[in-house]
Amino acid sequence: MRRFIAGLVGVAFATLAPTLAIAQPVVQNTFTGNECWSVGQGPGGPSSFVCGSGFRNGTGIQVVTGSGAATTAATANSSLYLWHTPAPTTWALTLPNPANDGQIVQLATDVTLTTNVTVTALNTPQNQTLSAAYSAQTITANTSGPAWAFSLSLLQWTRIK
Repeated sequence: MRRFIAGLVGVAFATLAPTLAIAQPVVQNTFTGNECWSVGQGPGGPSSFVCGSGFRNGTGIQVVTGSGAATTAATANSSLYLWHTPAPTTWALTLPNPANDGQIVQLATDVTLTTNVTVTALNTPQNQTLSAAYSAQTITANTSGPAWAFSLSLLQWTRIK
Protein backbone atom coordinates (compact mmCIF):
# COMPACT_ATOMS: atom_id res chain seq x y z
CA MET A 1 0.00 0.00 0.00
CA ARG A 2 2.89 2.32 0.82
CA ARG A 3 4.38 1.81 -2.59
CA PHE A 4 1.04 2.49 -4.20
CA ILE A 5 0.66 5.82 -2.33
CA ALA A 6 4.29 6.74 -3.04
CA GLY A 7 3.74 5.90 -6.70
CA LEU A 8 0.54 7.94 -6.75
CA VAL A 9 2.34 10.93 -5.20
CA GLY A 10 5.17 10.49 -7.71
CA VAL A 11 2.73 10.44 -10.63
CA ALA A 12 0.92 13.52 -9.28
CA PHE A 13 4.22 15.37 -8.88
CA ALA A 14 5.39 14.35 -12.34
CA THR A 15 2.11 15.61 -13.77
CA LEU A 16 2.15 18.95 -11.91
CA ALA A 17 5.88 19.76 -12.13
CA PRO A 18 5.84 20.84 -15.80
CA THR A 19 2.74 22.93 -15.14
CA LEU A 20 4.45 24.76 -12.27
CA ALA A 21 7.56 25.33 -14.37
CA ILE A 22 5.57 26.69 -17.33
CA ALA A 23 2.98 28.73 -15.41
CA GLN A 24 5.32 31.50 -14.36
CA PRO A 25 3.68 34.94 -14.05
CA VAL A 26 4.30 37.39 -16.86
CA VAL A 27 5.81 40.53 -15.41
CA GLN A 28 6.23 43.67 -17.48
CA ASN A 29 8.72 46.10 -16.03
CA THR A 30 8.31 48.88 -18.58
CA PHE A 31 5.39 51.17 -19.35
CA THR A 32 5.07 51.82 -23.07
CA GLY A 33 1.79 53.74 -23.04
CA ASN A 34 0.15 51.15 -25.30
CA GLU A 35 -1.37 49.30 -22.35
CA CYS A 36 -5.17 49.57 -22.34
CA TRP A 37 -7.86 48.46 -19.93
CA SER A 38 -11.60 48.70 -19.63
CA VAL A 39 -13.07 51.21 -17.17
CA GLY A 40 -16.71 51.58 -16.27
CA GLN A 41 -19.18 53.56 -14.20
CA GLY A 42 -20.38 51.01 -11.69
CA PRO A 43 -22.14 47.69 -12.23
CA GLY A 44 -24.06 47.72 -15.49
CA GLY A 45 -22.92 51.26 -16.35
CA PRO A 46 -21.24 52.36 -19.55
CA SER A 47 -17.60 51.48 -20.08
CA SER A 48 -14.80 52.31 -22.45
CA PHE A 49 -11.16 51.44 -23.04
CA VAL A 50 -8.50 53.74 -21.63
CA CYS A 51 -4.86 53.56 -22.69
CA GLY A 52 -1.83 54.51 -20.65
CA SER A 53 -0.57 57.10 -23.10
CA GLY A 54 -3.59 59.27 -22.29
CA PHE A 55 -2.74 59.27 -18.60
CA ARG A 56 0.90 60.17 -18.94
CA ASN A 57 0.43 62.54 -21.90
CA GLY A 58 3.35 60.81 -23.52
CA THR A 59 2.35 59.86 -27.01
CA GLY A 60 4.98 59.23 -29.62
CA ILE A 61 6.71 61.50 -32.05
CA GLN A 62 5.36 61.45 -35.58
CA VAL A 63 8.20 62.00 -38.04
CA VAL A 64 7.01 63.75 -41.20
CA THR A 65 9.15 64.09 -44.31
CA GLY A 66 8.77 64.79 -47.99
CA SER A 67 9.09 67.59 -50.49
CA GLY A 68 6.82 69.98 -52.33
CA ALA A 69 3.51 70.87 -50.68
CA ALA A 70 3.07 68.59 -47.66
CA THR A 71 -0.13 68.06 -45.70
CA THR A 72 -0.41 66.37 -42.30
CA ALA A 73 -3.61 65.47 -40.47
CA ALA A 74 -2.85 65.31 -36.75
CA THR A 75 -4.55 62.60 -34.69
CA ALA A 76 -5.66 62.33 -31.08
CA ASN A 77 -2.95 59.68 -30.53
CA SER A 78 0.06 61.90 -31.28
CA SER A 79 1.35 65.07 -29.69
CA LEU A 80 4.63 65.96 -31.41
CA TYR A 81 5.12 66.32 -35.15
CA LEU A 82 8.76 66.48 -36.26
CA TRP A 83 9.56 67.58 -39.79
CA HIS A 84 12.67 65.77 -41.05
CA THR A 85 14.93 67.03 -43.87
CA PRO A 86 14.46 68.14 -46.66
CA ALA A 87 12.36 71.26 -46.21
CA PRO A 88 9.05 71.25 -48.07
CA THR A 89 7.78 74.20 -50.08
CA THR A 90 4.81 74.34 -47.67
CA TRP A 91 3.63 72.30 -44.67
CA ALA A 92 -0.05 72.44 -43.76
CA LEU A 93 -0.99 70.74 -40.50
CA THR A 94 -4.61 70.17 -39.55
CA LEU A 95 -5.22 69.82 -35.80
CA PRO A 96 -7.03 66.68 -34.57
CA ASN A 97 -10.82 66.69 -34.62
CA PRO A 98 -12.30 65.41 -32.39
CA ALA A 99 -9.72 66.31 -29.77
CA ASN A 100 -9.40 65.53 -26.07
CA ASP A 101 -9.66 68.24 -23.42
CA GLY A 102 -6.13 69.41 -22.58
CA GLN A 103 -4.58 67.73 -25.60
CA ILE A 104 -1.34 69.34 -26.76
CA VAL A 105 0.08 69.39 -30.28
CA GLN A 106 3.62 70.66 -30.88
CA LEU A 107 5.68 71.13 -34.03
CA ALA A 108 9.42 70.72 -34.39
CA THR A 109 11.93 70.45 -37.22
CA ASP A 110 15.55 69.56 -37.90
CA VAL A 111 15.68 71.96 -40.88
CA THR A 112 14.49 75.58 -40.93
CA LEU A 113 11.05 75.93 -42.51
CA THR A 114 10.94 79.51 -43.82
CA THR A 115 7.49 81.13 -44.09
CA ASN A 116 5.82 77.95 -45.14
CA VAL A 117 4.04 76.45 -42.12
CA THR A 118 0.27 76.74 -41.69
CA VAL A 119 -1.88 75.23 -38.93
CA THR A 120 -5.66 75.00 -39.15
CA ALA A 121 -8.51 73.71 -37.01
CA LEU A 122 -11.44 71.81 -38.50
CA ASN A 123 -15.07 72.57 -37.76
CA THR A 124 -16.46 69.05 -37.94
CA PRO A 125 -17.36 67.00 -35.96
CA GLN A 126 -16.39 69.53 -33.25
CA ASN A 127 -16.70 73.18 -34.27
CA GLN A 128 -13.06 73.99 -33.38
CA THR A 129 -11.28 77.31 -33.72
CA LEU A 130 -7.74 78.63 -33.35
CA SER A 131 -7.25 81.44 -30.83
CA ALA A 132 -5.04 83.20 -33.41
CA ALA A 133 -4.31 82.41 -37.05
CA TYR A 134 -1.07 80.58 -37.83
CA SER A 135 -0.28 80.91 -41.52
CA ALA A 136 2.95 81.16 -43.57
CA GLN A 137 5.09 81.01 -40.42
CA THR A 138 8.76 80.10 -39.95
CA ILE A 139 9.99 77.36 -37.61
CA THR A 140 13.73 77.44 -36.91
CA ALA A 141 15.67 74.16 -36.95
CA ASN A 142 16.47 72.45 -33.66
CA THR A 143 14.47 74.83 -31.50
CA SER A 144 11.35 74.30 -29.45
CA GLY A 145 8.58 74.82 -32.00
CA PRO A 146 5.07 76.19 -31.52
CA ALA A 147 2.50 74.26 -29.49
CA TRP A 148 -1.26 74.43 -29.00
CA ALA A 149 -3.54 73.13 -26.23
CA PHE A 150 -7.19 72.24 -26.75
CA SER A 151 -10.02 73.38 -24.48
CA LEU A 152 -13.11 71.23 -24.83
CA SER A 153 -15.35 73.79 -23.09
CA LEU A 154 -14.25 76.52 -25.55
CA LEU A 155 -13.74 74.18 -28.52
CA GLN A 156 -10.58 76.20 -29.09
CA TRP A 157 -6.91 75.52 -29.77
CA THR A 158 -4.81 78.09 -27.89
CA ARG A 159 -1.16 78.65 -28.69
CA ILE A 160 0.85 77.96 -25.54
CA LYS A 161 4.37 78.17 -26.97
